[in-house]
Amino acid sequence: MEEHKKNDLQLWIDSCEADFEIRLNELATQALENKHVRLFRLSGPTCSGKTTLANLLKKRFLAKGKHLHLISIDDFFYDKALLHQRTGSEKTEELDYDSAETIDWIELSRFLREIFSEQESHCPIFSFREGKRIGYRTVASREEDVFLFEGIQAFYPEFTELLDKVGYESVGLYIMPMRSLEVNGEVIKPNELRLLRRLVRDYNFRNSPPENTLALWASVRRNEEANIFPYASAAEYWIDSTMEYELGVLKPYLDRILPTVSKEGPYWNTAETILRQMKDVCPIPSSMISEGSLYQEFI
Repeated sequence: MEEHKKNDLQLWIDSCEADFEIRLNELATQALENKHVRLFRLSGPTCSGKTTLANLLKKRFLAKGKHLHLISIDDFFYDKALLHQRTGSEKTEELDYDSAETIDWIELSRFLREIFSEQESHCPIFSFREGKRIGYRTVASREEDVFLFEGIQAFYPEFTELLDKVGYESVGLYIMPMRSLEVNGEVIKPNELRLLRRLVRDYNFRNSPPENTLALWASVRRNEEANIFPYASAAEYWIDSTMEYELGVLKPYLDRILPTVSKEGPYWNTAETILRQMKDVCPIPSSMISEGSLYQEFI
């Protein structure tokens, strides 16, 4: 890539990041306006950027004098072996972790009741690579501390019912890509954009080949329509995670992993369609994305 084009590209990426930073700072300021609220819920459909946004918010809250404890609801998953046993599925089958049935709600209820007590509480740690709970971490909070529960399940009825039972007031934050991206007439809508992100994320971080992600996608979308989107209106604050540059960042990964999908299998047509849509996208090296970027969550 010619040096001047590379510099122009970097300036464009940096301007996209700067715009997101402004919106993020506004969100942190607004979220802390109610000083009586000590619990926040962060949700959004799969691959919206929840985990990284939670970490970015922690830094902004600290700058405003509030220590934010980040709790991933994913850490309350049942062990993979138990879920296979419950469903009667084969150990080689991919589990739908977007289902509410995969969460140990009893354990989560126990933790919720502990967090604002004077004693230390203990949060489980779930390993996706091992498919099981691998231990606990100690959480010690002070009276002025706040908690953020992050995950697609944060707006699930099961979770809001738990909060009602323990009597906690909470503020809902919601993130997802909200804009379509277009390249040479090919329009990638927000839901399609999340599939591209998930293909890359699952391959990079969950040791999951693209066929597994594509096989689960219909179930993921059904769950979103049933258990996420209907409750999104309960969120007090929204943030758009679309990055104008992101198709270029995803392209090198998709070009590498999608051709591994079996041409005789049921998911090749989808893989081929994505490759065609991405054909004229200019690739962007992931090294051009800053370490603190929301987009590092997927690459």
